[in-house]
Amino acid sequence: MVVSFFIMFLIMLLMNNFQLSIILLLSCSFQVLGFNMFVNNNFVNDSVSMNLYSYLLLSLSLLIMGLIFMFFNVPKKEYLYYKFLMFLMLLSLSMVFIVTNLMMFYFMFEMSLLTMFLIILKWGLGEMRKLASFYLLYYTMFFSLPFMIFIIDLNKNYFVSEMYIIELLMMIYLDTYMFVFFMMTFFVKIPMYMLHFWLLKAHVEAPVIGSMILAGILLKLGVYGLVRFMNMFIKNFIKFNFVFLYLSIFGSLLISILCIRQVDMKILVAYSSVVHMGLMLSSMMTLTNISISGSYMMMIAHGLCSSGLFFLVNLCYLMSNSRLMIMNKGLMNIYPSMSLLWFLLCSSNFSAPMSLNLVSEIMLITSLLNWNFMNLFILMFLMFFSFLYSLNLFSYTQHGEFNIFQNLKNFNFLDYLILLVHWIPLNLFILNLSMF
Repeated sequence: MVVSFFIMFLIMLLMNNFQLSIILLLSCSFQVLGFNMFVNNNFVNDSVSMNLYSYLLLSLSLLIMGLIFMFFNVPKKEYLYYKFLMFLMLLSLSMVFIVTNLMMFYFMFEMSLLTMFLIILKWGLGEMRKLASFYLLYYTMFFSLPFMIFIIDLNKNYFVSEMYIIELLMMIYLDTYMFVFFMMTFFVKIPMYMLHFWLLKAHVEAPVIGSMILAGILLKLGVYGLVRFMNMFIKNFIKFNFVFLYLSIFGSLLISILCIRQVDMKILVAYSSVVHMGLMLSSMMTLTNISISGSYMMMIAHGLCSSGLFFLVNLCYLMSNSRLMIMNKGLMNIYPSMSLLWFLLCSSNFSAPMSLNLVSEIMLITSLLNWNFMNLFILMFLMFFSFLYSLNLFSYTQHGEFNIFQNLKNFNFLDYLILLVHWIPLNLFILNLSMF
């Protein structure tokens, strides 16, 4: 295995960024096209497995990484380091979705975050990038310690380290404190409300590739881990699900109110990620099949939509050297075609038809209303505020008087291509919902 990884790294070094991006995008396309054949033949052996949840998330990882290789360039002296970090990120993201060994899952889980820490530290834009990167590292590493203790204890007492064996047993019951600490491993990476502070700092200081990977893929690791371990601790979830449910849904409501008064575009998109993840987590706590399917759709939809929005915000930043909405007014007067893509992604962000976000939110809301119909009043305000801040982001940046002191630049074909590759799958998936 070590030899194969070394050969893969050498191949990445020999290829240029464009060749790598084409290979990754083609790999993603072949995976999606062969999805129906795969679903009928789930692959499981002693070390790796692929199921319904891991397959499209792996495809999403290949898609985002392929787009990053397509547009992000570094100085020649940093080229080797950049390729090494991208190889580590791609390797860890690929392995975390297919490994069955608990210790390997934990190792790859943390290695992806360590790689993000190095990316922010090296190519972060602000003066506070060191603080932001250490926030990310300490938050995630500290809350992951109970997970490592659990793995060691499970291997010591039950001589079991494979996830699919534990899923078959479904006999594990943890005491209250151990269960809460164990779940924090995944809640902090989703992130759940009150554990989300590291995410805002990381997004603000991260380069565009860091934000795209973080919002597009890394936040999904927490949800994926939660889905994999939910059957193992079903008794604990039945006992505490209402606590996590209402904490998440009220947290999403409060964060959506903060989004309305936000003036920084990047922080607004980062906050909207917390809102969507909070709604998804609250629905998952109903422990129903429709909530799990809706959460799976939301992971894919949010990964594409938020990654595209962060790329759009970066294009505005390159033009105006500012992320403030007031400094990026009137873009429709100069870039009408780019304004169309702004509208398409912002509308997808508030779940307008025909995006996959719409179907996923309908399923999530249905599960919450079936659990308790009184949730309707909270959800009404949450949906309204989500619509409001997304529409505000679009209208404030596209309308108004253009700032004549901005550095006008022509967006090239590659910029439009990257945005379309985000938006087209986001809306085409709705034509084949059997994939989910």
